Amino acid sequence: MTKQLQLRSRVKGQLSCTVLKTNGGGNKSVEFNPIRHRTRSKTHFGYQTGDIVKAVLPKGKFTGTHVGRLSVRKTGKFDLRRGDGLKVSPVNHKYCKAIHRNDGYTYSF
Repeated sequence: MTKQLQLRSRVKGQLSCTVLKTNGGGNKSVEFNPIRHRTRSKTHFGYQTGDIVKAVLPKGKFTGTHVGRLSVRKTGKFDLRRGDGLKVSPVNHKYCKAIHRNDGYTYSF
């Protein structure tokens, strides 16, 4: 039995989205929103999510030295989660120095 794809378009106000519906494999429909998508690159400014970094912040609420796991953003302003659970945000990429690159394992620090 061959699955046939049925493609149709739906318009809600100013937002247009496409609905992809498959027949024969159950009643599954997936909506693709053209605005929301994953970023194409996994690294931003030489860092990727999961890297352990040392950040020396010169000013602001979190002034000082912090070591933790990085969550990257395309803008270059990252989030840093320290070992004690404190979230340091935002951390500019120019204040970070990589200690350990992400290799798929979880480390305590």
